[in-house]
Amino acid sequence: MCYTTETFAADTATIRQINTETIALDEKTLEAERRSYHSFFDVHVVQTEDGYILLEEGDYGELPMHLIDDIVYTATGKMDDEY
Repeated sequence: MCYTTETFAADTATIRQINTETIALDEKTLEAERRSYHSFFDVHVVQTEDGYILLEEGDYGELPMHLIDDIVYTATGKMDDEY
């Protein structure tokens, strides 16, 4: 297979875009996991037009359907008040 300069540049740009999106998702996933250790509620990673955000169920009560559809990861709340 032979690459021309244009196809190589296009492929490289695509790979860089995928990598930055993957890295951003990984960072939010790890942040959700860290936050879940200090929460009674599930922590969701939601994809938005600008990137990813964290939502905790306890912050907003019942989540609206448009947010539920955009959830890409959920970390279960790990705090337990039973001792």
